[in-house]
Amino acid sequence: MSADGQNGAPHGDVGCLAASALFAVVFAVVWLAAITLYGLVVEQWELVRVRREFSYDWAFLYAPLIAIGCGTALVFVAARRFPAARVTMLIIVTALVALFGGVLLFGLGGLI
Repeated sequence: MSADGQNGAPHGDVGCLAASALFAVVFAVVWLAAITLYGLVVEQWELVRVRREFSYDWAFLYAPLIAIGCGTALVFVAARRFPAARVTMLIIVTALVALFGGVLLFGLGGLI
């Protein structure tokens, strides 16, 4: 029982719903931003020659994983779980460094 005489369950449901909505919005925005950035760098500016398989991997594997990580980190921040948010961001940054380091060292053929 809380101080106001209620068991607190409705407040927990609202918080969970808000966290889920925040995660969904951040996931969609980051995923679309990653695909747009890929499209600008590869398709429009032709800075990198890639194989078609990598574009599918980027759109349906790497970009969603980055979006899931960013959404999870933001939900942790909103829930005031700052150590968990820092660990999540550390994992995301390490994965991005490994991904782009692999591209620089081995080319896109090493990722396919």
